[in-house]
Amino acid sequence: MSNLIRTDHHQLPKKRKRGETRVFRLKTFGETGHPAEMNELSFRDNLGKLLEFGHFESSGLLGSWSFQLEVHRHPNPLHVLLFVVEEPIEASLNLRCNHCQYVGWGNQMICNKKYHFVIPSKETMAAFLKLEGGGCASPEKESLAHLVELQGHVLHGFFHSNGFGHLLSLNGIESGSDLTGHQVMELWDRLCTGLKARKIGLSDASHKKGMELRLLHGVAKGESWFGRWGYRFGSGTYGVTQKIYEKALESIRNVPLCLLNHHLTSLNRETPIILSKYQTLSTDPLITLSDLFMFMLHLHSRLPRDNYMNNSRNQIISIDSANCRWSQKRIQMAIKVVIESLKRVKYRWISRQEVRDAARNYIGDTGLLDFVLKSLGNQVVGNYLVRRSLNPVKKVLEYCLEDISNLLPSGNNELITLQNQNPMGKTTTTTNGHNKITRGQVMKDIIYFYKHILMDYKGVLGPLGGILNQIGMASRAVLDAKYFIKEYQYIKDTSAKTFHLNQAEKLGIFCTIAWKCHHHNNEIVMPPQECIVVNKDATWSEVYGEAERVFREIYWELRDVVVESVANGQREIITRVDQIAMNGNKGLVLEGNVGMMMNIEVMKCYDDDNNKKDKRIECECGAKEEDGERMVCCDICEVWQHTRCVGVQHNEEVPRIFLCQSCDQHLIPLSFLP
Repeated sequence: MSNLIRTDHHQLPKKRKRGETRVFRLKTFGETGHPAEMNELSFRDNLGKLLEFGHFESSGLLGSWSFQLEVHRHPNPLHVLLFVVEEPIEASLNLRCNHCQYVGWGNQMICNKKYHFVIPSKETMAAFLKLEGGGCASPEKESLAHLVELQGHVLHGFFHSNGFGHLLSLNGIESGSDLTGHQVMELWDRLCTGLKARKIGLSDASHKKGMELRLLHGVAKGESWFGRWGYRFGSGTYGVTQKIYEKALESIRNVPLCLLNHHLTSLNRETPIILSKYQTLSTDPLITLSDLFMFMLHLHSRLPRDNYMNNSRNQIISIDSANCRWSQKRIQMAIKVVIESLKRVKYRWISRQEVRDAARNYIGDTGLLDFVLKSLGNQVVGNYLVRRSLNPVKKVLEYCLEDISNLLPSGNNELITLQNQNPMGKTTTTTNGHNKITRGQVMKDIIYFYKHILMDYKGVLGPLGGILNQIGMASRAVLDAKYFIKEYQYIKDTSAKTFHLNQAEKLGIFCTIAWKCHHHNNEIVMPPQECIVVNKDATWSEVYGEAERVFREIYWELRDVVVESVANGQREIITRVDQIAMNGNKGLVLEGNVGMMMNIEVMKCYDDDNNKKDKRIECECGAKEEDGERMVCCDICEVWQHTRCVGVQHNEEVPRIFLCQSCDQHLIPLSFLP
């Protein structure tokens, strides 16, 4: 995931002269003062300040700006272009925003404009120039209308004019970008914070090496990859709710490794070997699946790309004789006795007590045996893996010997893998120079565990099949939770809803307009509060006029709204403008009316929208509304269901004639009629 953008110089920037091209530093772009002092209380005012520093592109109906961002200067200068494209509602194919509906904001009012922030990839820029009819044309001289329609940008997010927004695309190094996913995401988050966005939604399709990151990071850290930037569950697909998502994630994270380790041998001999490697590398015990994936991700992030870390497989025991009761010679002898005892049972699982009793025929020191048995668990000794696991039924430790000579590189030479803790609590090991572990090997092992543990094990029989199938079903629920939201609480965190500005000469007021929505049974509708600025001695007429101007500018449905009065509940509290602060932190609620012509347009829009909503969605997964996933309609009862839920695979076409299960069963008796 990668590609990020610009930011200007350390000092406060001056506005660009006509014809001058400015370069901004990517690392700080979007912060206050880089390039604009975005210290206003509303999204639209901060956006206006930012765009003053952009290079304006004349593009007809869609206004656009560009910013040149410097990624680095050395060893070779690298720049990327950030485009901001203003899309008025007249240029939109749909008045309603599908992204808002899927993420759970389907009742949001229609805004007049969208503002797209786009960093094109090399491929999308080439496709755009081709669409514009000139492979060598400069994007600054062409219309950017087609740019926002292309898929695969390094960054593509947009804001509605009320500050709600959506992150649509984020691609990093794996997609050919010069920027990492973290760089791009840091840029986007700075923009949202600086512009004072309200809420941002996204559909999480982040992946790496074929792994869905919302599952991998969810199991390891309890949150999606976007969680580090504050994104939390918004809504799911296929009927997945927040409760289902959280329960599924918790159930996977808490799976004991000893339970898996006990059963995985019968399915795959390599899994326990890899698992034991990381259990030895970790200084803390790895108890659950969450511990395992968390440690592996942490280890992968810490290993340098061109360096290595010693693999514990070839560690040789070395215990400080001053702090240990037994010499190295006695310990090595005890290890060989235990190995021979396990060989005699022909690679079966036997209890710890049985191993101990067999070894006591040759080693009389029970303390030494206990020490060796504790140290040997899940370690490699020569060509054998000594596996130790807790029997989930009998609740006792069991040991098993596994021959892994065919999996080891040549020259192993009976090296003993053992990491011991002496009575003083001090761990002592030494290593030889063989068999290093690299960053790439760790990633390969992460992919291996992801595929063999987290994904579905359909068709696996017995107790193991039950365990892995349960993990697979829970993983499916986690993957079906796709929509995540971050709320930027700059208004909610403000204790007061009235501010004195410019040496108390101006008054900032958070307010909203309550109006009757005629297309919905005259229901009272109130958009989110906006900040209006008036003189401290303003009249009510001036307050009404400023509120009308602001809300007309933001919302299509309020283009001709007329504010008539203060809402009933506030009339007794507020009789003058300077008494608004007496209303505490509730903000000002005004009453308004929308003209008849606008009401007709709004009703037509919602009638068209309701025609879509009139289709019945009753899927067996529990879904009652569209969630962005593919659906199919029954040709008899006209009920819509997910194609996946009715057995149509993702790569299959939707049947031309489809009958749901209920209708199909009712038609069976009719087939016998003459």
